[in-house]
Amino acid sequence: MRSKQLLLVAIIALIILVGALEVRRRAVEEQLKNLTVRLEQLQGNTEENRAEAQRIITKVQQLMEIDVSVEPTVATIVDVDVLRERNAFYDKAENGDFLVVTPTRAILYDEENNVIIDVIPVQITPQDAPADAE
Repeated sequence: MRSKQLLLVAIIALIILVGALEVRRRAVEEQLKNLTVRLEQLQGNTEENRAEAQRIITKVQQLMEIDVSVEPTVATIVDVDVLRERNAFYDKAENGDFLVVTPTRAILYDEENNVIIDVIPVQITPQDAPADAE
């Protein structure tokens, strides 16, 4: 009688474990699908991305002078909560705002209101510079 109860408990536990693993697998599969779609969008629209970046740079240049000797990097903020956890610079930003990074500054830009939200100095080091240069 006791072994039958243990077997029943083991079977129920196994069914619950399989169900939990299936839910997890589906969640990971959905994340992978979303990442794949994002990657395809980024890779497929490089000309569109460059035009969009140039449009944002032009708008920011109307509000402040920026160094364009090196092409600024433009990124759309898509998950501001994660960014806020990592850096207070993003506290005033919202999803859909833009981050423009030049060799000397990082600029948060709100296109909807056409305002510069915040600016901080940055120092971009070359990739081949040694980490512990003395």
